[in-house]
Amino acid sequence: MPVRGLEGTGMVKVPAGAVAGQKLRLRGQGLPREDGGRGDLYAILQVGVPTEVSGDEKKIWEELARKSSWHPRERK
Repeated sequence: MPVRGLEGTGMVKVPAGAVAGQKLRLRGQGLPREDGGRGDLYAILQVGVPTEVSGDEKKIWEELARKSSWHPRERK
């Protein structure tokens, strides 16, 4: 997933099970330190939801919901 940093855009791997608001650390991509190294950059995960979907997209989402064993309203 692309992340804008101090020196342009980099990529970060979002782990399975990540949730909105979770902090992802990008080691060595933060502000410069006095010792010449760089600190860490933190990205906070945000979830975007489409406001419009096509008929085909809706069918795919519905099929996924039927086949998935994960139910977002059930707390574990």
